Amino acid sequence: MKFVLFHPHLDVKGGSERLTKILYEGLKELGHEALLVSFRADPDWFEDVIEIGDPEDLRPLVAKEAPDYVFLGISETHYAALLKGMAKIAMYVHFPLEEEVEEENLGDYERRGRFLFTSLDELALVDRLFVNSRRTAMAVKLVWGRDAVVAHPPLEPWFLGDGVKVEEPPPPHIICTGRFTPLKRQDFLIFIMEFLRKEVPEARLTLAGFPDPRHRAYLEEIKGLAKRVGGVEIVESPSDQELFDLYGTARVYAHPRIGEHFGISPCEAMARGIPVVMRGPTGLSDVTERFIAKSDWEFVEQVGRLLTMSDGDWLALSEEFHRKVQGLTPRNFASAILGGLK
Repeated sequence: MKFVLFHPHLDVKGGSERLTKILYEGLKELGHEALLVSFRADPDWFEDVIEIGDPEDLRPLVAKEAPDYVFLGISETHYAALLKGMAKIAMYVHFPLEEEVEEENLGDYERRGRFLFTSLDELALVDRLFVNSRRTAMAVKLVWGRDAVVAHPPLEPWFLGDGVKVEEPPPPHIICTGRFTPLKRQDFLIFIMEFLRKEVPEARLTLAGFPDPRHRAYLEEIKGLAKRVGGVEIVESPSDQELFDLYGTARVYAHPRIGEHFGISPCEAMARGIPVVMRGPTGLSDVTERFIAKSDWEFVEQVGRLLTMSDGDWLALSEEFHRKVQGLTPRNFASAILGGLK
């Protein structure tokens, strides 16, 4: 089969961008022809992207390439309407609503090719919907009235295989990775450090991730809070190797996001054998039911429990979390997408 994969902004290092990258690589590995198209791309992640200047440029490109499917890496029905009658369309839905948008930054989204209004008439033009979790599938059914195929986001290959899991318990450090945005709640993690240090004085926090141009003010606030509290390291725009290494320095991955759709960063930590504490509700319950906190209070208690757990108990838990994510391979993801298109 031949695919045109489109994502409007591959210059932001987030979950949807990485998923698009891995799907592109996975389809080619399975022998399919794939073209990757965007308005802009980060050269560190993407080497062979076809960059276009305007949404209308998609039409002649699709007409020329005549793919079996156009795969939209983000849920924008505007592009389905733009390509009406030109090709079959599949769309990956991370959530049926852009939760991070505000009145103040709506223009930033539009300037980056994001047209956030979902038209049900345009949605009817999409032949297949894919989602990242059962939680998102339920949301799509409730909001849009459509069924969707669950295809869990995959890990990068270097998080799979031998030698990935840590062999010894790390020191009592906490890590959280991802874009710096208010919904990720990195500020909450800084706030709880004062409580955790009463029980574990040597506890430290690392926040590693990527600046999002739509949320610059939040990152600056995070930096100010980190200086005020102390014992907090902020690592901006880490390389893949740096991120891999950082996971191995922490005894617990803390994920305070409420209502997470899925979350590949916690899965990366699990792959390295780092236990994860998550704030529920979360789509990650598809992967594990362990350490899902029903309240912020329980979240803090669970982080503290992991920081003070015996080495033997921690290592047993490390092995359990590591096993949970071994099926999140690029090949399995691409196969799930292909199976859903039949």
